[in-house]
Amino acid sequence: MPEPVVTEFPSGCRVVSGGLEADNSAAAAGGSGGLARGSALSEGGMWLGISELPAGHASTLHHHDGQTTIVYLVRGEMTFLVERGDGGTDEFTARAGEITAIPGGLRHREENRGTGPCLCVVVRNADQPRVVNLE
Repeated sequence: MPEPVVTEFPSGCRVVSGGLEADNSAAAAGGSGGLARGSALSEGGMWLGISELPAGHASTLHHHDGQTTIVYLVRGEMTFLVERGDGGTDEFTARAGEITAIPGGLRHREENRGTGPCLCVVVRNADQPRVVNLE
C-alpha cells in the first residue's frame, strides 16, 4: 500500500490521504490476537487509527493503561467482553454505525461472532497508543 500523503495548511490543519491499513505497525502499538491495528494520525493529545477483526476471530485479553478508547464501527459487528472492577464482566455487541467507549485501564477482549469482517475507527486520548496484551 502506498505511503500516506499529508497536506498541511498555514492554519495548522492537516489532511491525510491514503496509506491507512491495519498492519500491526509499532505506531499502532501492534495487534492483539486476531485483532489487527493501523495508525493514521496523532495530534494534540489524541490518536486515531483503525482496527480489523475477521469473522470468527477474537483479540487476546488486553488493556490500554489509562487511555480511554472510543470505537466507531464502520462495518460488521463486534462483541466486547469487559472486566469490571467488581469481578463481573460486561458483554455487549456494537454494530455498524454505533460508537462504543471503553474507559482506560479496563481489561477487555473483542470478538467477531458475525459472518463478515469488522472494520472500526479507533480514537484514544493519547499521542501514542498503548496496548498491554495479557495472553
